[in-house]
Amino acid sequence: MSLPLLLVILAATIHLVWARRRHVAALRQAERQAARLAGQAELLDLAHDAILVWELKSGAILFWNRGAEELYGWQKAEVLGSTPQAVLQTRFPIPLADINAELVRSGRWDGELEHTRRDGTPVVVASRWALKLDASGKPSAVIGINTDISRRKQAEAALEHQALHDSLTGLPNRTLFRDRLQRAVAHADRRKHLVAVLFLDLDNFKVINDSLGHQAGDALLVEVADRLKSCVRAGDTVARLGGDEFTILLEELDEEAEATRAAERIGEALRGPLAIGDRDVFISASIGLALSAPRRTHPDSLLRNADIAMYRSKATGKARHSIFDSGMKQQAMERLELETDLRQALALGQFRIHYQPIHSLADGYITEVEALVRWERPGHGLVYPGSFIPVAEETGLIVPIGRWVLQQACEQAAAWHAEFPSEPPLVMGVNLSARQFQDPGLLGDIERALKACGLDPHMLKLEITETVALDDINATITKLEALKAAGIQLAIDDFGTGYSSLGYLKRLPVNTLKIDRSFVEGLGHDVQDAAIVQSVVALARTLELSVVGEGIESQAQAAQLRALGCDRGQGYHFARPQPAEQIGWLLRDQSRAGLRLVA
Repeated sequence: MSLPLLLVILAATIHLVWARRRHVAALRQAERQAARLAGQAELLDLAHDAILVWELKSGAILFWNRGAEELYGWQKAEVLGSTPQAVLQTRFPIPLADINAELVRSGRWDGELEHTRRDGTPVVVASRWALKLDASGKPSAVIGINTDISRRKQAEAALEHQALHDSLTGLPNRTLFRDRLQRAVAHADRRKHLVAVLFLDLDNFKVINDSLGHQAGDALLVEVADRLKSCVRAGDTVARLGGDEFTILLEELDEEAEATRAAERIGEALRGPLAIGDRDVFISASIGLALSAPRRTHPDSLLRNADIAMYRSKATGKARHSIFDSGMKQQAMERLELETDLRQALALGQFRIHYQPIHSLADGYITEVEALVRWERPGHGLVYPGSFIPVAEETGLIVPIGRWVLQQACEQAAAWHAEFPSEPPLVMGVNLSARQFQDPGLLGDIERALKACGLDPHMLKLEITETVALDDINATITKLEALKAAGIQLAIDDFGTGYSSLGYLKRLPVNTLKIDRSFVEGLGHDVQDAAIVQSVVALARTLELSVVGEGIESQAQAAQLRALGCDRGQGYHFARPQPAEQIGWLLRDQSRAGLRLVA
């Protein structure tokens, strides 16, 4: 055998020996690694979190622990070889390619994922991914550890919903509404669409809330919320700002008419009866509407303008909608100034009372006087009630103002009675507004006013309008009976302008009907007005009530009222409302000379 051949055989033998040694070493290393991995797998199976390993290139699942089986409902044998995306239907917060790029760059990625369980229910997990390197140090697989945070996310969502929604109706609250309004205005500027805001306030909701109770009031608000949602599109927003105030955001409008049609639908939807408990309740709403202007609309201004327009609806009769215009803003500023001045007027002693005599149509004697409040507003002169009483009523200032009027009128009546005693005694008439009449402290205020000046209760006559009297008939009767039991006389003012029926009227414990001036004006030339007055007088006679004609401006009107059987009358024909001193002169003359101002 030649030397070269021996060298080749020797080299081959050495190679085989070393190859066998390497193979044996590799087998032993593999056995040790397998044993270590088996131990790790057992440990990973005991982990509460869901742990899975998938191949980096193919995405095939290589490992799926018991925590994953429990969380997702899939067994290991069912998912090995599949991809996590196919099994879990993962919804990523960012593109998967961006996540993989972060893995390659930093070796890990943390985030929140939404998966779908085997039964179809969603689960939110806090997921931590890390690269697994092979023996050569190259990335070969991804280890994912997923912790179920569904309950925490649900709690966070509930807290967020609570912070942004009204707890009673479930509607968005002011915060969420303003956020959506800001987005809508910005979007409209880009897309050249219109945005409209409707500001809605329920009419006379306080009466319903006070008479039927807060539980019924809450049920009414929920029903109103449902009706409002049914009147708008799915992409629009209905919100409750608080109390009985709602706002509606209409987006992507092409013309103003779309918003006005929505307001009309809402008004119509609220006109029908609302079933509250075992009764039907009727409600209406005053609605203000404001529209955006391209690139010139601030969200807060849009909401404020809708609010201003809503007050215009209130002021012009309620149960209607008004569209904001620039003139309303000036009026709103004037109203704000009026309210500010009104809040100080009582403390500053700016109110005055003028008295208008009421005469017997039979002999001309002054039998009653009516107290009428005036406001001596600096810079504006003498302001009449029609200009400030609605604001006082709305703000609640009418209660302290009315209390002051009552005290002053009782004191003046007592003074006149002491100076000009008569039989029957002179009666003082005082008007009560709706809010005064509903005030629970009314009877106490009256008793204190009478006691302070020693006035006989029978010499005080309280006047309420027909509408106020019949707003909640049972509550009205209860209060009127309490007042009458205290000896106070009662009158229905402006009779004929409300919605009374004979059935209700005969239940009211009142003494007098005062015929509204609108019917007196037509006497002498309007046959229908004469017929109405005659019917009212006949009705009063049947119910044993006295009758006063209001707004008499001529001798002919006074004569016809007397001919129709009316007892007493008041109006400019006899005397305008005057300060107490001037009424005192009339009473003095009447007392001394027996003056009769016969019509």
